Amino acid sequence: RAFLDLGCAPGGFAGRLLEEMPEARGYGVTLPVEKGGFPVLLIHERLQVQGCNLMELESPAALECPDCVDVCLADAQDLGRRVRPENNGGRKGGKRGAPLAAGGAPPDKPSAEAGVQSVVVVLGIWALTLQELMLGLGRLRAGGTFVFRFGWRGRGEREEPWYRDATTRLFALVLAHFDAVSPFKSEFSHQADASFYVVACGFRRDAYVSAELEEKLRGAVEAIRVCEKAKDLPGCMEVMAEFATEDMSRRIDELLESIGRLRAIGIATRQHLEASRTGPEAGLFISPVPFNLTMQRLRARLERYGKIVYMRRRAHPVGVGADALVQFTQPSHAAAALEAILQTRLLGDNISASRLCDVQGGAGVG
Repeated sequence: RAFLDLGCAPGGFAGRLLEEMPEARGYGVTLPVEKGGFPVLLIHERLQVQGCNLMELESPAALECPDCVDVCLADAQDLGRRVRPENNGGRKGGKRGAPLAAGGAPPDKPSAEAGVQSVVVVLGIWALTLQELMLGLGRLRAGGTFVFRFGWRGRGEREEPWYRDATTRLFALVLAHFDAVSPFKSEFSHQADASFYVVACGFRRDAYVSAELEEKLRGAVEAIRVCEKAKDLPGCMEVMAEFATEDMSRRIDELLESIGRLRAIGIATRQHLEASRTGPEAGLFISPVPFNLTMQRLRARLERYGKIVYMRRRAHPVGVGADALVQFTQPSHAAAALEAILQTRLLGDNISASRLCDVQGGAGVG
């Protein structure tokens, strides 16, 4: 068995699949660190990583993986948004946002050539998502599973028509070529934001090939990259319009409504938790924290385990390094992060951590 992980750094998805499927081989693709990509923290004898820019791969044949993989994960990030932060809404750091990718330390020096390089920056992630579909479906076996991240803002009647129309066309393509499609939203991260995972099972490969969708998707990607107005996005995806029938559009509306309800629950839960006082049971005391492990990197590695309320750092009065306090909203989230730090050495071999409630005087960190 084999799986393909597009945008694999830092390696969380791949690590879990290798653990769950001891007979499987993994094939990952990620932008090299020297070009502004995220570091791959997972080194495994059954994982082969191809370092390149996904947008530079012209066809599935350029992937260094078998012709027919069982599972394809698509969770890449448009790193071009870091190059032009004025168009990024102030967002910084790791794989966050919609439909962006989770965890890992942020790249230090993004290359000017990194990312999609679309004319309209907000359309870059759309081009990247279709590129992932073109590459992944070209290597996915009949009956296989495709998982990708998407972001639905759920504004109801206030949603911009171009965004809804483009979403409908994208999901119509996926629904038409898989036996079952379901949304998934994590209980630990992204519960209250717009992003969620789409799990599509039972790939109808023959239908995909007969419709010549690989070439059509490639054309759509290029059209989106040079598109000059966001409102013209649906026109760039015209090749998918045939799948957006009245019945299919109704199914998509129901799916998006379910995602909206899950997000509403997540927002209400977050507001309740943040309104309550967080105790030391939900806090971690980490020491030592070397200066190269910045607070931004520390947050990127820990927030996959739960919502972080705040982080504080205190430099050691003597010597180098520092201590840090990380306050989660829930004790269970702090426990999950603590386990990862101690058992998998998430932050490094010489870094230890404890519950704040177990550290005498720990409340004084700050």
